[in-house]
Amino acid sequence: MTVMRILLETLTRPRVKFRREYIRLDDGGIVGLDWSVRKSGKSGVEYPDSAGTDSCEEYPDTLPICLLIPGIAGDSKEGYIITWVNNLHNIGLRSVIFLNRGAPGLPFNTPITYDGYHNKDDLRAAVCRIRVRYPLAPLIAGGTSMGGITLVHYLATYGVDAGVTAAMVQSAGWCVFESVKSLSRPSNVMFNMFLTHKYKGTIRQNRDMFERIGIDTDEVLKCRTVCEIQEKLVAPQNGFTSLEEYWTALSTNRQVLRVKVPLLALNAADDMFAPVDSIPVHLTEQNPNVAFVITARGGHIAFMEGVNPFSKHFNDKVFCEFVTMVRKCVEEGELSIDGEWKSRKRDRGKVEEITERDKKEDGDRFVQPSGQLGEHLFSRSTDRYRFYLVVYSLAILGVILSISVSF
Repeated sequence: MTVMRILLETLTRPRVKFRREYIRLDDGGIVGLDWSVRKSGKSGVEYPDSAGTDSCEEYPDTLPICLLIPGIAGDSKEGYIITWVNNLHNIGLRSVIFLNRGAPGLPFNTPITYDGYHNKDDLRAAVCRIRVRYPLAPLIAGGTSMGGITLVHYLATYGVDAGVTAAMVQSAGWCVFESVKSLSRPSNVMFNMFLTHKYKGTIRQNRDMFERIGIDTDEVLKCRTVCEIQEKLVAPQNGFTSLEEYWTALSTNRQVLRVKVPLLALNAADDMFAPVDSIPVHLTEQNPNVAFVITARGGHIAFMEGVNPFSKHFNDKVFCEFVTMVRKCVEEGELSIDGEWKSRKRDRGKVEEITERDKKEDGDRFVQPSGQLGEHLFSRSTDRYRFYLVVYSLAILGVILSISVSF
């Protein structure tokens, strides 16, 4: 399902333009912000000559801003990012994409690789830039996959001073040890190869920088799995003495206890990146700010539903509902732009898993979030997969062949 959605989004990518803004960090590194522009142009993503200028001046000062954080080696060209940007445009909201060090098109001035953990401090610089420029606008963050891990670490680290009104993460991993175990299974070898390919793309793009500090890039590029790349490059370059130390720091399964703003987490039970047993649903009993939605199916960032593969998918609907709900709560005075609930009379947050209940003709998949955050959000989804069997098989074959050629 994940592969098929990637291919479909590649074919049906809407027209979106961005203006890029660079942020120079204290250590000389550079991260970026791609501000979406409502004017449409030719299909794909463009960076106008005026990149770096403010593209959001036409919006009201109090209109919410959605800060989107891509996954490994991702940028504003990712299909899931463009889909969210387009959906936000359709409901009249503005969006900006956070670009990590080494993202495609960014100057790579420091040999610090993306590790998902230390990048929370880089994200801090971007949030501060946005908050200073738009102090009256609610800031709603959305993180995907590894970007979701970074976002959870950021929220847990900065707490009430995070500068974020609310956040949603989709397909984020929670216990890296379990994620690695899952990715190592033969059934998930294709996804492991895909992530490895993304890492290698960053290394190839910035090969000269790594070689100047003594990294044997030829040896790193021989790696066949994500674990090998993390062991030979990512962990040592980011100050970890071992791969296990890196995985322990990267895991977010205990970080949800420290989150002080509303956080909605969307995962699928069949996501190879986040095995369902590793999702810390039980901790929502101890933190009323957190709610989980766990679907029976959905893969990694896919969440396709219905018989029309080109229709809006479940995760896209949930994100739009969540953003709309947060906006309404802020406008009605229930939630401050700093993410603090004005009333604490609601029940403590909890999640009620009902993926196996009341299966109707198509099979329902839903986990209902309840409590302080959950009472504002309700969605429903049904699955029909028979329609996809032939297309899915062909898509898998095509991606395997394309990735094999790249290796």
